[in-house]
Amino acid sequence: MQLNHIDLQVTDVVRSAAFFARYFGFRQTSNPASPAIAILAGDGGVVLVLQRRTDAAPWPDGFHVGFLVEDAATVHAFRDAAHADGCEVSPVVTNGRGTMTYCRHDGFLVEVGVRRAG
Repeated sequence: MQLNHIDLQVTDVVRSAAFFARYFGFRQTSNPASPAIAILAGDGGVVLVLQRRTDAAPWPDGFHVGFLVEDAATVHAFRDAAHADGCEVSPVVTNGRGTMTYCRHDGFLVEVGVRRAG
């Protein structure tokens, strides 16, 4: 069985599509001007669907989307770029699992990290 897509409900579809394109290389395959839905294609066949939220219910505590990168330098580069762009982003943390940072986007967290070798 293969995962088909992930559907996230967001307050601003166009802004969120631009966020995932800028930082994670997603390519929009649907109408880029649509305020209601965006369908994005990512590496490895991942499809990300962004739909406009119809309510103001908060995301559950701890909900996040995670991206693996090649090395800790890429984690730091993401953190620096997102911070420079005005995103709310955590300090980079290194622990027994690896090196990671978190960015708050549209009410949920986006994790960027690299696993610890070994």
